[in-house]
Amino acid sequence: MYKISKSIIVSVSLFAMFMLTMGFIAFPNNSIVFGFFHEGESQTMLTYTDNKNHYEIKYPSNWERSVKLNNEVIFIAPKDANSVSSPAGFVVKTIPTPGKNISTDAATKELTSQIQSAHKDFKLESTTPTNIDGKKATKIIFTATDSKLQNRKAMQTVVSNYESLYVLTYKASTDKYGSYENIANQMTNSYKFLPN
Repeated sequence: MYKISKSIIVSVSLFAMFMLTMGFIAFPNNSIVFGFFHEGESQTMLTYTDNKNHYEIKYPSNWERSVKLNNEVIFIAPKDANSVSSPAGFVVKTIPTPGKNISTDAATKELTSQIQSAHKDFKLESTTPTNIDGKKATKIIFTATDSKLQNRKAMQTVVSNYESLYVLTYKASTDKYGSYENIANQMTNSYKFLPN
């Protein structure tokens, strides 16, 4: 019988865990495990609070967060090992609408029209009424080529609260969309309005 040293077993185990986490090991049914984003995995979440725009949202601890001056907060998934760009991202955009009562349906139709004009290959897959933190919202799922000429799939949810519209957009490369969809839904479902 062969004697295997403890250090070799530990090394091989650590390497296998690393490969699983990074998504490089395929299983027999040809499904790839994409680290923390697999449907069954638990992900440590952090809370981002925007006191100016009165909301909070949870996001994965290993995602990068960036706050922009134009009322946007961007959450970016870690890059794959051999990729130059991130496979997925999530944006929360606040659009002030002082003195206007704009329905989410009307806002979604206008945003859809703008996206369609900007992206000739735009394809709307679905439009669904939903709720965010107890408020009526509208969710659309679509595909289009982005500014970097990459084909992307997106889920965009629009909700209105007081005098602002909030647009939550999850975008991923079409081949990675399903891998990050669960975490995007968790982020959307974690979205809460704060008192003014």
